[in-house]
Amino acid sequence: MMSRAVFTAGSRLCVFVLAALMSAATSSCTEKPKASMPKTSITVVPPSVTVHPLKNIPSKKHTASAYEHEVARTDWLFTINTELDFSIVKEEKQKDGYHLWIEITGVKLKLALPIATSISDKAPEYVVLHEQGHASICRRIYASSRQYALDAANSVIGKRVEGFGSDRKLALSNALQIAGQEVASPYKAKTAAVADKVSSIYDQLCQKEDRRNLVEKTIEEAFAAVEKEEKR
Repeated sequence: MMSRAVFTAGSRLCVFVLAALMSAATSSCTEKPKASMPKTSITVVPPSVTVHPLKNIPSKKHTASAYEHEVARTDWLFTINTELDFSIVKEEKQKDGYHLWIEITGVKLKLALPIATSISDKAPEYVVLHEQGHASICRRIYASSRQYALDAANSVIGKRVEGFGSDRKLALSNALQIAGQEVASPYKAKTAAVADKVSSIYDQLCQKEDRRNLVEKTIEEAFAAVEKEEKR
């Protein structure tokens, strides 16, 4: 017998949110042969960019450097909605609590990247271009999101995960949480974490010198710096 649990994870600064409704997980059990369902399914939603006005900015701030977030800022969220198909292969009530083992039989993922820029309507053009640079960084990373998600999903297919709790329900919840994290964590490491690093270096480069007309060059240098750091 297989069951399914749904998780949602999103990250701007490596934030992980897990939602597991045990009633839904247990009530959705269906007698379906494993071969009748694809083990991994991935849907990639195109990235979206929205721009919102920032108000009540002191007039002197309208000429601030591009990297100063009092005039403008861009936030992004690499989200991954995960549906896990699983079978309960073993369960035991022991002295210390309830132990339960599940086997992951399938993973269905939905990826999205909403990007939101908040900017003063009086901000100079170079500030607008700088914020567009942050969005470009995120889109560039997201272009490889399907492969990152596929690698993360395949790493848990067929894997057995042990959960522990004071009762069966909590033990199952713990096992599903662990499995969900094992899908979401490597995906976040390849997407949200990299976006944060590249964007931080991008801002630092703009802080050191005037790069008003060097957005693309600065982006390339920021990516190169992160790649060099990861090779150490």
